Amino acid sequence: MKKILVALLMVALTVSSVFANGSDEKQNTSDDKIVIGCNNFLKGIYSLDILEKNFVTTCEALGVEPMVVNDEGKIENCITNVDNMIAAGVDGILILGLSDTVFPVIAQKCEAAGVYFAFYDHMPSDEALSRFKDFEYFAGVAATSDFNTGSNMGDYAAESGLKKAFIVTGLTTDNTHLNRTNGFISAFEAAGGEVVAEGYGNMSRADALQMSDDLLTAHPDVDCIYGTNGDYAAATLESMEKHSNVSAKLYATDLDPDILTGLKDGKISAANGAHWINIDYTTALLVNAIKGNKIVGSNGSAAILTVPVMVLPNKYIDLYNSQWIESSPYSDAEIQSMVGDDVTAKDLQALLDDYTIEKRLEAMVADGRISKAQLDSANAQ
Repeated sequence: MKKILVALLMVALTVSSVFANGSDEKQNTSDDKIVIGCNNFLKGIYSLDILEKNFVTTCEALGVEPMVVNDEGKIENCITNVDNMIAAGVDGILILGLSDTVFPVIAQKCEAAGVYFAFYDHMPSDEALSRFKDFEYFAGVAATSDFNTGSNMGDYAAESGLKKAFIVTGLTTDNTHLNRTNGFISAFEAAGGEVVAEGYGNMSRADALQMSDDLLTAHPDVDCIYGTNGDYAAATLESMEKHSNVSAKLYATDLDPDILTGLKDGKISAANGAHWINIDYTTALLVNAIKGNKIVGSNGSAAILTVPVMVLPNKYIDLYNSQWIESSPYSDAEIQSMVGDDVTAKDLQALLDDYTIEKRLEAMVADGRISKAQLDSANAQ
């Protein structure tokens, strides 16, 4: 009967895998099967789906069982799914949190249930983090600073001599897009540019298509457009094909296939991203904690790891597509080295600080994943 109930819960949660044993134990020995839950805020959004893919790949490398739920783009479902994952008996939960109002609610639920939790991809505010820094079951964060991500693109656009921009972005309640938008505005306007409009309210590529069309009609004189994720930028690129009177340069955050194609074709001027690696490190933090090695920072609280955001050079697009999009930038052995009794926050942050596209490609040559001739050919472009 218990196996049937667990199976029904897994179906209801649209999980990616099935429990090996159905244990409800929160503490694991080396022989126990660890099950980790993870929310995809909205399946069908490429940047979220590839994070889910990397989560599953990392779990497989670490020998743990992944469970994936779909929030269907609704904040309230994020909280409900946390309850459901706890009820299903997971050992830990990774959460893509989109609002500072949600973080404490999730933290309290996991702490009360004795389930380790960590946040991935986007950094909660300092205020939000301070609320649960002393929680026993808080395993940490590996994330980018969304404000810095937007600022990075704002600086790049300003340095390119652009002066007037609008932004196609997400919901005002979505910290990811709100912070990227504010970061771009801060950097661009500090350099003398003007952001004439922010197109908030997008949830999907279809929403962004309508929004970008409206903004292009209202502001045909802009010379710069920033899409705060790949879907929004791709939708804007599609809209621009109907507005031949607009000669703006398009910038994007996220590096999905449409953006890579746009970069290669010269239709997108620049794109930045964290290369989807944040979820590898957050999963490592969670598994370490579950196995008894909770990774802590210098203040004794759960580690807060900063993931770098970098612009992708055009010459590496083909290798990036094959090794980051279709595969994973880390080998199984490299992922496995991130978990162990002697792993520290300094170790993990050092790996992140040393992360560059060039160094990853060199490591792939050393592992035999790509040939030296392939890398030399890319570097010669």
